Amino acid sequence: MILHSLEARNFRNLAETRVSFHPDANLIVGDNGQGKTNLLEAIYFLATTRSFRTARTSNLIRIGAPSMFVRGTIEQDGLRRELSIGVEAASERRRDLRLNEEKVPVHRYASILHLFAYSAARLEIIRGGPEERRRFLDRGIATIQPAYLSELTRYGRALQQRNALLQKVSSGEASKSLIDPWDQELATAAMPVVNARAKYASSLAAEFERVVAAHHYHVNGIQMTYQPSGFEPGGDVQAAVSELQRNRTRELAAGFTLVGPHRDTLAFEHDGRNAADVLSSGEIKMTVLFLKFAKISIYRSVLHARPLLLLDDIDAELDLSIMERLLRYVAGSVQIFTTSAKPTVFNEMHLGEHAKILLRAGGTMAST
Repeated sequence: MILHSLEARNFRNLAETRVSFHPDANLIVGDNGQGKTNLLEAIYFLATTRSFRTARTSNLIRIGAPSMFVRGTIEQDGLRRELSIGVEAASERRRDLRLNEEKVPVHRYASILHLFAYSAARLEIIRGGPEERRRFLDRGIATIQPAYLSELTRYGRALQQRNALLQKVSSGEASKSLIDPWDQELATAAMPVVNARAKYASSLAAEFERVVAAHHYHVNGIQMTYQPSGFEPGGDVQAAVSELQRNRTRELAAGFTLVGPHRDTLAFEHDGRNAADVLSSGEIKMTVLFLKFAKISIYRSVLHARPLLLLDDIDAELDLSIMERLLRYVAGSVQIFTTSAKPTVFNEMHLGEHAKILLRAGGTMAST
C-alpha cells in the first residue's frame, strides 16, 4: 500500500495543504508549531477516521472553520483509489466517508488503508494502565483480523447490559434469575476475545524478542505477558459461566462485572520488575518502537502487504546512529513518514531515496 498524495482543508492549522509523498520514505521537517504532527495526524485520520491525539473530532477542525476535509490517493497492486473524509463542525459525529467519491460504511472505509503510528502518547503502553494496554492488543489484532472488532463490540454490549442488570438486582428492581442468560451471553462473547488476545500476545512476544535481538539494544530483559481476568484462553464457555457465578455475590455488591476481558491486562517486566519503574525514557521509547516493528512483522507475515509507518518526533532522546539504524531496519517493508524540528538530523542520515517535506505555518514545500 502506498499513499501517493494528501489534501487537507481546515485540518488543525493545515488550511489548504496539498503534498505528494515518496513511496519509500518521507522526512517531514519544520520549526515547532508549523504543523508537522498535524500532517501525520491528518494521514492517521484519513486511514482510521480517528485522531491519535484527541478523542474529540471537533478539536481537529480549524478554529472558525465550518468543516474540515482530508483526501488521499492510494495505490495497491497497481490500482489507484481515492479516500476522503469530511466532518461538519456543527455535527462532529457525522463523517462523510467516501471511496472513489462513493459513500461507504465506516467498517469498509477503515479496512482500506492500514498504518502503524508512534507518538509520545504511545509510551503509555508501558507507563499507563491496563486500559491502554488492552487497546494496544486490540488494535494489533484488528489489523490482521477485521472480524475481531465485531467480536469486541458484541462483548462490550453484553457487558453493558449485564452491568445494568446487576445494578437493578442490587436495588431490588429485578430478579437474580434474570442474570443467568446474561452470564451465558457474556461468556459466549468473551471467549473469542480472550483467545484472540492470547494468540496475538504470544506471537507478539516472540516477534518482539527477535526484533530486540536484531538491534543489540539493552532492553532484552523485557518480558511481555498477557494476563486474562478470570476467563482462561482455550477454555470453554461453560467454564467462563461458572467463573461468573462464583463471583456473583461480589458483583451484586459492587454493581458491576468483576471478571472478563474488560479487566485483562498486559504486563511488561524487566528482569522481574515492572518495566515502567526501571526503564529510562529513552529505553521506554525504544521498547515501544520495537513493539511497533514486531506488530508490523506480524501484519506483513499474515497479509503480505506493506503498511504505512508514522513516527512523530523520534529524534527526541535517541541519538543519530540509533535513529538511522531503526529507519533502515524498516525501510522497504513500510512507507515511512517521520518528523523532526531539526533538518540537520536528516541531512546526516543515509536512508536511500526519500522526499523531504518542509512545513511552514501549515503550508508545504517538498524536495528530494
